[in-house]
Amino acid sequence: MKKDLSYFFRSFTDFIFRKRTAALVFAKIGGSLVGLSAVASLVVSVTYQGQYGFFEIEYHSSSTPKLIILISFVLGASLIFISLAWELIRYRSEYQILKKRKTIVIEQRGLVDTKDESLAEHVRKTRKIQVDSILVDIRERLIDNVISEPEIALDKVFNLKHSLKEKINSLDVSDINVIYGGIMPVPFAFLTGYLLDDESSVEIIDWDRDASAWRELDSDDDSEQFRVDVENQKTCNGAVIAVSFSYPVDKAAINSAFPSLPHHYLSLNDVSRNNHWSKQKQSRLAGEFFEYCKKLAGQGVEHIHLILASQNSVAFRFGQIYDKRNLPSITVYQYERSHTLKYPWGVRIPQQPKVKPYIKTLELSETAII
Repeated sequence: MKKDLSYFFRSFTDFIFRKRTAALVFAKIGGSLVGLSAVASLVVSVTYQGQYGFFEIEYHSSSTPKLIILISFVLGASLIFISLAWELIRYRSEYQILKKRKTIVIEQRGLVDTKDESLAEHVRKTRKIQVDSILVDIRERLIDNVISEPEIALDKVFNLKHSLKEKINSLDVSDINVIYGGIMPVPFAFLTGYLLDDESSVEIIDWDRDASAWRELDSDDDSEQFRVDVENQKTCNGAVIAVSFSYPVDKAAINSAFPSLPHHYLSLNDVSRNNHWSKQKQSRLAGEFFEYCKKLAGQGVEHIHLILASQNSVAFRFGQIYDKRNLPSITVYQYERSHTLKYPWGVRIPQQPKVKPYIKTLELSETAII
């Protein structure tokens, strides 16, 4: 009962000060009628009793004005009552729906500088709702900020699908709200998006490094598009796609790791770590990436080697959009600046039924060192 009253009063405040519903329009009309009838009654009959005597002004030409005033007051009061009842019923209905809905927050931690405020706590505080959280933490596999055992970390990421299914198994899809965020190596963020693409709609939140806080993707789309450059062009069944989103990709390292493959560079003019705060921009550029992969598939490419320099939310969204059925198999590589071979391993996604993703390790013997 206490929760019901709290929800109603909070909703009533929203109703009065922010929302523009039909019920609010009725309430405003009703309030105006009541106010006008009160003012009109003062104009029609004014009485003053003071120390110097009695003074009265009254309009007597007809009883019609008083009747109109009475009708206006009754009508206004009725509209106010109806609007309040209408909103009470609507909010009660919404509250019952919200109680039935389940919000699941998925947070991934894969870097040592992940902050203490969890994504679940952020959602609880900002939205005033109860959440069920899933945490995937691979930081114990980090040595000097480098992943020492990517195979074990991969198992943790892959099990996320099973953990989510356990939480939503008995619920209808329409009753589930999934929120995702994290700071994860690009291959694992991409894989997570790939694994969750067929779930209910996933809302993405990212970590703002400048503000040291979680942030919604709430900026406007700046309409920037990918610029495409192709180097080392040749005909073969594999290709490298290198995307410069938050940082420029390391072309020398790409030439070293993949000397015999064509290189397709997709880059933005504004390559920066804060160019991704628009959900619309992310979705649009993910669509451009998808179309380019589809184009390569049409040219006979059977496997894509993806180098993705991007923010966590972008990597997740690119993974979401990657088609499980019609696009080539793909390997998403991890960049390690301190290694001699700067792309030492990647997550290979076979695109075959019942074949799990696995870690593909590049050896120096497989490449030509520049």
